[in-house]
Amino acid sequence: MKILIVDDNKVNLYLLEILLTKKGYEVKSTLNGAEALKKLRSEQFDLIISDILMPVMDGFQLCREVKGDDDLKDIPFVFYTSTYTDEKDKNFALKLGASKFLRKPTEPDKFIGIIQKMMEDVERGKLERGEPILEDREEVFKLYSERLVNKLEKKMLDLKKEVARREEAEEALRRANEDLLIFNQELGKKVQERTQDLRAKDQQLIEAEKFAAVGRMANRVADELRNPLTVIGGFTRRIYEKTPDDDPKKKYLEIIVREVIDLEKKVSEILKMEPED
Repeated sequence: MKILIVDDNKVNLYLLEILLTKKGYEVKSTLNGAEALKKLRSEQFDLIISDILMPVMDGFQLCREVKGDDDLKDIPFVFYTSTYTDEKDKNFALKLGASKFLRKPTEPDKFIGIIQKMMEDVERGKLERGEPILEDREEVFKLYSERLVNKLEKKMLDLKKEVARREEAEEALRRANEDLLIFNQELGKKVQERTQDLRAKDQQLIEAEKFAAVGRMANRVADELRNPLTVIGGFTRRIYEKTPDDDPKKKYLEIIVREVIDLEKKVSEILKMEPED
C-alpha cells in the first residue's frame, strides 16, 4: 500500500516516513499541495496525509483539487494539522471531502492505529471515501476565507502578545541594568573611601595593626557583597548562556555580565589586602 504525505516541515515528514515505513507502507512525500498534485498525477497512491498550512498550495486547496479530479477523487484524504484545529476547521475539511481530520500531536501508536484501520478498510473496500458536500464555488471560497481570516487573526493576536512580552522583558532588563550601574558606582565610591581610610590608618599604625585593620575591613566588605554578588552573577550568566544570539535582550545581559565581572574584580582586590595567617 502506497501513502503520500504532504507537509512543508521536513522534520514532520521525516517522522511520519519513519513511522509509516516501519509498518510496511511505501511512503512518498512532498512539501506543498502543488508538488503533491504533480506526484498524484504521475503515480498511484492509496492514501493521502496532508498538513493544512503550507506555501504555494495549502491542504484545503489540495483536498478540493483532489476531490474535483475524477482520477483522484476516490483516494482517501486525511488532514493532520497543528495550526487549523478548531471544530469549524474540522467541519470545513470534512465538507471538502476529507475522510479523517487529525490534530497534531497525536500519540504515534494511536496515529498508526487509525491509519492501519483505514488502510485495512481500503483493501477490503469498506472505507467510505469522503465525498465533497460543498459544490458551490462561492460557498467554498466564503468558508475558506473565513477559516483563513480566523487563523490570521489568531496569529496577529499571538504576535501582539509576544511583542508585549518581549517589551516587558526588555524593560525589566533595562531597569535591572540601571540599578546595577548605580550599585556599581556607589560601590566604587565606598571602595575609594575605604581605601583612602586604610591609607590614612596605615600611616598611623604599626605594620601588624595595619594588616589587622585591613583584614577586618576586607571581611566586612566580603560579608556585604559576596552573597548578593554571587546570586546576581550566577543568575545573569545562566540567562545569558541560554539566550539566543539573535535575541535583542542579549545585549543588556552582556552589559550586566561585564558589570558583575567588574564588581567581582573589585571585591577580589579588597580580599587580596587581607593579611595571611
